[in-house]
Amino acid sequence: MKKSRMHGKINFGCLTMTVFLIAGGYVGFKFGRVYMAKYFLDKKIFQIAGDAAQDWKAKTYRSNRDIAEAVLLEAKSRDVDITLDDITAERDDRTVTIQVTWEGDIVIPYYTHHFVFTFDHTRKLE
Repeated sequence: MKKSRMHGKINFGCLTMTVFLIAGGYVGFKFGRVYMAKYFLDKKIFQIAGDAAQDWKAKTYRSNRDIAEAVLLEAKSRDVDITLDDITAERDDRTVTIQVTWEGDIVIPYYTHHFVFTFDHTRKLE
C-alpha cells in the first residue's frame, strides 16, 4: 500500500482555490443583492405604472403622490434606500410616467463601488 507524503500538510493550490472561492462568493453576494433588488424594483415600477394607467378614474392611485408612495413601499420592502424626493410620478391625459433614481455604495474591504440606477417607465392610459 502506497503511503501519502502529506501527513496533515495542506496543499497550497487547494488553499488558494478555497480562498478565491470564498472571496468570490462574498463579492458576488454583495453585488448580487443590489443588482437583484434593481431588477425586481424595475419590474415593480413598470407594473405600478401600468396599474396607474389602467386606473384612469383614479380609484386606486388618487394622486401622483399615491403612485410615488406605492413605489416607495416596494423599495422599502426590498431594502432599497430611496426617498420620495427620488421619485417623480406624473399623470396626464394620455400617459403615466414614473422616474426613480437610486444611488448608493457597495462597500467591500479595500473597495467601494458607487452606483446610480435610474428607472424611467411611461405607460399609455387604457
